[in-house]
Amino acid sequence: MNETISFNLEFHSLCVLGLGAMMIAHLFLVYARDTSKFSYLKRLMLFLPAYYGMLAFIIFSGILALAFNHFALNLSVVAMIIASILLIISGAKGFKALKKVRIFKDFRAFKLFMSKKIIFELVLLVVVWLLAKGF
Repeated sequence: MNETISFNLEFHSLCVLGLGAMMIAHLFLVYARDTSKFSYLKRLMLFLPAYYGMLAFIIFSGILALAFNHFALNLSVVAMIIASILLIISGAKGFKALKKVRIFKDFRAFKLFMSKKIIFELVLLVVVWLLAKGF
């Protein structure tokens, strides 16, 4: 049982680091190359399932870790739950903006919005990571 718990916590931490790397990659994809081509939007649309899949891994492994700890809540667990909810909401707003840019072709506003969104997500991830590690 101890091996399962330690593996789950390592997997959870690895997925959080992976999500951070994917956020940075997402920021690079937003500013990558020519925005006038359809391939720009297609690249972003193809990236999002992997991004949300990683978020799903984090939430699932977090629920398992919470169950292993008999659903004992503390400040870091509550912060992780709130951060997960905020990341889902932020992702939905980002996807809505991506759908809107397909229609109106306002790439400048889209890039500005996505930059703010991704930086918010990165700061949120780092703050919760530091809180969970006990800093």
